[in-house]
Amino acid sequence: MGYFILMLITVFLTGCQSPGSLAPREPELLTPPIPNISDNKSEVEKDEPIQPRFCNDDIYTQHIRDEFMRSTGVDKTSDFSVNEESFKVLRYQLPLEFAGSPIKPSPRVLNWISYFTGRGRSEFLLWMVRSASYRETLIPLLQKEGLPPEFFFLAMIESGLSNSALSHAKASGTWQFMKPTAEHYGLQVNYWVDERRDPGKSTLAAARYLKDLYSQFGDWYLAMAAYNAGPSRVIKAMRATQSRDYWVLNKSPYLRPETKDYVPKLLAALIVASHAQTYGFNFVADVRNRAPTAKIALYNSYRVGEIATKLGVPESQLMKWNPELMQGITPPINNIRRKVYTISVPKGLEQSFASLEPTLERMDISDILIHRVKRGDTIASIARAYKVSVKKIIETNPMVNAKRLKLGQNLNVPVPSIQGGSIPAQVQAKAELRPASTNTH
Repeated sequence: MGYFILMLITVFLTGCQSPGSLAPREPELLTPPIPNISDNKSEVEKDEPIQPRFCNDDIYTQHIRDEFMRSTGVDKTSDFSVNEESFKVLRYQLPLEFAGSPIKPSPRVLNWISYFTGRGRSEFLLWMVRSASYRETLIPLLQKEGLPPEFFFLAMIESGLSNSALSHAKASGTWQFMKPTAEHYGLQVNYWVDERRDPGKSTLAAARYLKDLYSQFGDWYLAMAAYNAGPSRVIKAMRATQSRDYWVLNKSPYLRPETKDYVPKLLAALIVASHAQTYGFNFVADVRNRAPTAKIALYNSYRVGEIATKLGVPESQLMKWNPELMQGITPPINNIRRKVYTISVPKGLEQSFASLEPTLERMDISDILIHRVKRGDTIASIARAYKVSVKKIIETNPMVNAKRLKLGQNLNVPVPSIQGGSIPAQVQAKAELRPASTNTH
């Protein structure tokens, strides 16, 4: 038990580490079919600095940390090194395949195995703890779209399976989509919702994107390289090397270092995670996100906090089940190009919600102005300036502490329809105009 606690706490104390040394990929959509690669006019791309990713995770509870502080005598110096010989031994014992093909023990794959079982052990343990919450839901979605289940580990190396992972280039969510690509594959990314953060919806979008890349390149490894670097960069490398073999491209100077590491990193994650006990990983899975949920249909906009209160569940947990909600409010239906919006609630509470919904206060939102808090601002003074009630501003900013506004903070100000001309010009000039249907992420 003490060893399990140590593993969990090691991750807790290291915080939310970067899910990998991958640079954010470009927001490229699919390019036309691959041209004749005999046209060898490509130039070597200049390597760009690798950017870390950021996420905010709180899956470790206080009682686990307290238990760790009480435990003693635990060996913290375990080091698990891996070399090619041990890889060969492991291969005889356990089949190692990706998409039905044997995994080659390339130096980069072996290096990543060494990292995940050595210096990056606590980081990888965090991913493993999270993975228990998502395997049962995401793998069937991948298989439904015709992808090998091993692609689950692509999400692992992209985001560390963190819905809130965000890159410097604004790639977001479980599969680290850039906004143009996300929208191209049917995800909503706007002021109210960011479906890149929805594990289920983003997995379906990622599967369709990867299928398109496979149709374009005819090889899963090349498709993954294109997912990371963008299709055009992979095409240039193919032209320059006169090859369609990913491993030939991997050894050439025509792919950036982060792309050269991308596929090997996934293969290493697959190997280590699939044989966790062989590599000395023992952990207690985080199962809090595995609670059965049901979908309920909403035809109006409500505050998430009020829904949670009426259902008797913590607001923070309801937001975990609906990570795509960006403002603590379910989106106005007319602004998400859908006639209904669905949210997840604990299974068994859907009937309770049906009877409680008439008691919820509907959010009548026409448009939103964004007010940046200045020195001396209060909720009351802002309400007077825009001629709206204090109550409306508080309701439209459920994630803001109304008594402690922060300098530079953005506040949502609900106003009558701007298009109708009912907002005086001098009031519009005070704030950034942002109609509720405008994309802002």
